[in-house]
Amino acid sequence: MSTAFAFDPVRRPAPARPVEAAPVVAAPPLAAPRALPVARPKVVAAAAVLGGAVCVVVAQLLLSIGTANGAYRLAELEQRSDVLTRQQQVQAESLQALAAPQHLAAQAAALGMVPDDSAAYLDARTGRVLGSTEATFGTVRHPGGITR
Repeated sequence: MSTAFAFDPVRRPAPARPVEAAPVVAAPPLAAPRALPVARPKVVAAAAVLGGAVCVVVAQLLLSIGTANGAYRLAELEQRSDVLTRQQQVQAESLQALAAPQHLAAQAAALGMVPDDSAAYLDARTGRVLGSTEATFGTVRHPGGITR
């Protein structure tokens, strides 16, 4: 080697090597291509969409039926509440009639009690009776005209 190549900034290409041909390999025999199911993915997608639509319709029907049943139940409970309110009013009127003074006087007369004309009071502090302390005897008129 000479020193001339060491100082030469331009590099010289290496001599070309002869190109060897690649060995020829016989291609394997081609296999018959498989037939891909072209229609199958479309059928599966259509079935999935149709199944989803059916599920939505069924869910909507079930919700509609549930809402209708709830509305009928609500109407039934409102009607029952009205009936109970009327019964409560009848019972309150009956209680007021039974608590009326004339009804209490009639019940007392039926038990044989006689009204006293003189008033008597009880003093709560001393425990003394103020007024008439004598028993009252008299005639009591019972319903039906019987007197005692």
